[in-house]
Amino acid sequence: MKVSFRKSEKEIIADIREGNSKVMEKLYLAHRKEFVSWSIGKFGISEDDALDHYQDTMTIIFEKIMNGSLTEIESSLKTYLFSIGKNKVRQQFDEAARKEKHGDGLQEHYRFLAEDSDAAIIFEEAKNQTSNLFQTIGEGCKEILKLFYYEKKSMSEIADIMGHKSEGVSRTTKKRCLEKIRSRIKKPLVNG
Repeated sequence: MKVSFRKSEKEIIADIREGNSKVMEKLYLAHRKEFVSWSIGKFGISEDDALDHYQDTMTIIFEKIMNGSLTEIESSLKTYLFSIGKNKVRQQFDEAARKEKHGDGLQEHYRFLAEDSDAAIIFEEAKNQTSNLFQTIGEGCKEILKLFYYEKKSMSEIADIMGHKSEGVSRTTKKRCLEKIRSRIKKPLVNG
């Protein structure tokens, strides 16, 4: 079956909802290079960050189509995609600004931990809980997260090391591993 993007946006959405993987792949690849170039040029982010944002954006679009919350749009899918992507990039900057703003607070936090034994106990419990959680996610997840966060490897390097077909596979795997961790976080460290 030949896939054409001369279809209406509504037809494309319907095809994706029906599970037409060729249409999904065509949509995924149709705007990837342009989105990455645009993100790098407009926001000055790295290619890896731009690809992460693209992957996240496409995941959001596909989820909205599959769960029925996106059945038709007034604009083109490209415009919709870039709008979501722009918001994802802005979230990255907002998070970076928050971290920078609170950088001195982190030093203050460590000083507080050193002086307050109750806080030190809670901090130790958090470290133990994180370590225990990390042990439950499987070797593949441990490896990809270690390579990305501790060894600061790029997604293409991780794809080579892990034997993935592409960096997109590594990116998706990393995202699923993080989702697995988030889903297993159940109890807060402190009540109240």
